[in-house]
Order: sequence, then structure tokens, then C-alpha cells
Amino acid sequence: MRSTNFRFPVTTLAGSSLKNISSVKGMYDVGEKYRMKFILSKVAAGILEPFNLAERILWQQRIRELRLKNPPVFIIGFWRSGTTLLHNLLCQDPEAAYTTTFQTVFPNLLLTQSWWLKHLINHMVPAHRPYDNVSMDMDFPQEEDFGLMNIQPSSIYKFFLFPAEFDRIIDRELFTGNLSPHLLAQWQEAYRGMIAKAVFNTGGTRYIGKNPCHLTRIGLIKEMFPTAKFIFIHRHPYKVIESLYHFILSVFPGVQLQDVPPGFSRVNVFNLYKKSMDAYFCDRDKIPASDLIELKMDDFVEDIPRHLNDIYAKFGLGDFSKVSSRFNHYLDQNTAPERLPNPPAQETIGLVDQYASGIMQKLGYSGNTAVISASSKPDKFFQIVSSKKLQKVL
Repeated sequence: MRSTNFRFPVTTLAGSSLKNISSVKGMYDVGEKYRMKFILSKVAAGILEPFNLAERILWQQRIRELRLKNPPVFIIGFWRSGTTLLHNLLCQDPEAAYTTTFQTVFPNLLLTQSWWLKHLINHMVPAHRPYDNVSMDMDFPQEEDFGLMNIQPSSIYKFFLFPAEFDRIIDRELFTGNLSPHLLAQWQEAYRGMIAKAVFNTGGTRYIGKNPCHLTRIGLIKEMFPTAKFIFIHRHPYKVIESLYHFILSVFPGVQLQDVPPGFSRVNVFNLYKKSMDAYFCDRDKIPASDLIELKMDDFVEDIPRHLNDIYAKFGLGDFSKVSSRFNHYLDQNTAPERLPNPPAQETIGLVDQYASGIMQKLGYSGNTAVISASSKPDKFFQIVSSKKLQKVL
């Protein structure tokens, strides 16, 4: 029977290496009441270390030699903007390669030990993630930076472990391209290796990545993958900032190694939003128009088949008619669960109106009472009417 608890005796660092754990921790202090959790994470990592070494010996050469056959597609967008839904859908295509949840937790064991470890871990993690009730499984597509933090130390997701250092981590590591040459080279090698392992693991020929952190990495990603395609999906700033604030607070208890500071607020999340979106609009022109699709989440869920067809046509991903039944099947099996609404707080509205009105305008949104009113209704984005037709529920 699957667990329903999102509190674990170890952190995700249990799937890392001892060397990387030391680098991730760096100068950050582990709270007194979390020290045993940190120690157990290191013990687990130590036990798995020989298996990590074995996988590296067996696969290192093949990973380095792999060359992507098709241009990768990267889904970017601020957290809580519909990136997960879009990613899950595109990964239904048999030609899609993608990082799985198991890979992000145990990136060093994916190709040699998943046959037994994956099933064990599946019984230990909840069937649904907290806050939004989205289904969880070790084989499901997952966001890349969770795994990147387990193979190299540069990631803003350290803030989940060290919430008291939230702002400092964002300031230091949000812009990956500003890392020292050594750390940047380490990050690039780790990312290429992660993608290669995803290809070997899933058997796909086109890599489909989802990573909100890429909003600040467009130049870097284009340099690494010149033919890459990008899908930027967005949602009203009021909604994503409020949603991410509550999401982060719901995740902290399961992974944190520090107490959440009393002063942690929507201001911290808003600063992350503004820096990320400013970076995207600054670097967006580095992406040729033929390689970029921008869409609103609300428009996407209004007519998912049409938008997926448009994506396939513009990026040349193949014959949409041959895979459309897979998308319909996924939607039939994964209707969006109802969630308690989180209407934007006045603090969120005030921050956006005062400091991000330009971003709101560029995205085509307005600050009005209709947005707040709609947000107070049950947050169920869509329901399946039939395998061919979707109806948005407001």
C-alpha cells in the first residue's frame, strides 16, 4: 500500500554522493532537530556509494558519446504555470525522452539499480504530492533541477533544504551562467549527463525537459543546444506567486533541514518571480521565432488538442494524428483534482501592481477584480467531457 505521508526520515540527498552532499551543504547550517535526518541521508548515500561507482564505470563512456538525434524541447515557465501538465502530456509520445522522478532522486543509480530500488521507493512515497494532489510515481516525468542538485551542487532548490537561506541561495545561484568557470563546467557536464541517461532510460529519441529555472538560462541553453525548441507557458502573476508561496510551505516539512524563518513571506516568492521573468524577457530575443512558442495556461487547457497539434506542427515533432490517442488516454486517466482555492492575498496583489505591472502587461494580463474573483472558486482547471473534447471549468 502506498504511503500518504510526505515527511521522510531522510532527504532527497540520500540519492546523491557523499562528495556532492558536502558541496550542497557548503556553508549552510543544519538545524539541531534535523541533524539526525541529515546524518541518515549521508548514511544512505554512503551505503549506495559502491553502486554509484559501478554505474559510472559501466555507463560513463556511452553517456559521454551520446549525441541527441533531434532538437530537444524545453518547457519553461514560472512555477505553478501549467508546466507539469504540458510536460506530462508531451511525454506520452513514445519518441519522448525525459527525466523521471526516480532519476531525479537517484540519478547515479538509474541505469543499473532501478529494477529493484524503484519499486521499493514507490511504496515509501505518497501517491499524490502535497498541496495540489497531483499523482506521483517513480516513472512519471519530473523537473530536472531536483536531479541536478543530486549530481552537482549548483541549484536554487537548495532552498527546500535550507529555507532560512532562501534569499541568499536565490541571489547566488538563480543565474547559472554567472557561476565560476569551474562550477559552470561542472553544471554543464552534469546536465548533459542527465539528459543522456534520460535517453537511455526511456528509449526516446527527442528529449523533452521541464525546468522553470531555465527562465534565467536561455543564453546558456542555446549555447549548449543551438537547435533547441522552447515552450513558454504562463499564468496570471497574482495566481502563480500565491500558488507557489503555498506550495513551498507545503513541501518544506518533508525535506527541510532548517526551520522556516518567521519572516518568510510572499515577498520572497515575488522576488524570485520578478528576477526570473525579467531574465526571460531580457533574453527572449536569443530564441529565433521559429524555435519559440508562448501560450497562456488558461488558453491551453481550454483546447488542449489544438495547442498540442500546433506544437507538433511548428516544431516538426511528427505526425500528431498518430499519437493523439495517447494524449486523450492520459487526460481520461488524469482529470484534474479539485483543490482548495487560494485567492491572491492583498500582499501579493500589491507587490505585483507596484513592482511587476510591466511584466503583467507584457504577458497580456490586467490587475482587476475579475482575476481575484475567479481565483476564489474551486481551482479545477479542466474536466474531461469526452476523449476528444475538453471543457474548462471556471
